[in-house]
Amino acid sequence: MSRSAPENPRSINHSTRSFLRFFNNTERKVDVIWLNYEGQNVKFKTLSPGGFVDVNTYVTHPWIFIDSETKDRLVVKSGQVFLPEPWYTRYLGLPRNQLQQTQIQRTHVFITIPLFSLRQRALQIVRNNLVNPEDAYKLEIPKELQNELAKLIKESNETPFGIVYEEGW
Repeated sequence: MSRSAPENPRSINHSTRSFLRFFNNTERKVDVIWLNYEGQNVKFKTLSPGGFVDVNTYVTHPWIFIDSETKDRLVVKSGQVFLPEPWYTRYLGLPRNQLQQTQIQRTHVFITIPLFSLRQRALQIVRNNLVNPEDAYKLEIPKELQNELAKLIKESNETPFGIVYEEGW
């Protein structure tokens, strides 16, 4: 079970660890993003479709997941921000003798595509065929949709990362 994320998520110092395995359950390349102590996006790894990465983190370190190409947010357990549970949560209630013989397992976290509304999905498809936000205003569609489409194009053209690190940091 994941906890609800704060309004402005960022990492906070904490000593309780969490051992995770993020699985990309999409057909898309996924950027795994850690939110640092200032709330900036830090790219940890790009996962291929069906790929996974093992992460040792802390319970107060939030993670987000972004489609590498479109920059659309992806979800874990229907949420856009994932806060890990303590590593020992799954072992609570086990008898001591059984606990001593148990090997600690990573918590599996499955990254999926959210259920988009038909309107949102249609805007994404049109956005994927345009280059500049100004292109939205050339389409013969209502002004409200032009504005929304221009915003989507602008967001997909911007890099969502503060600092970029390679695997192994």
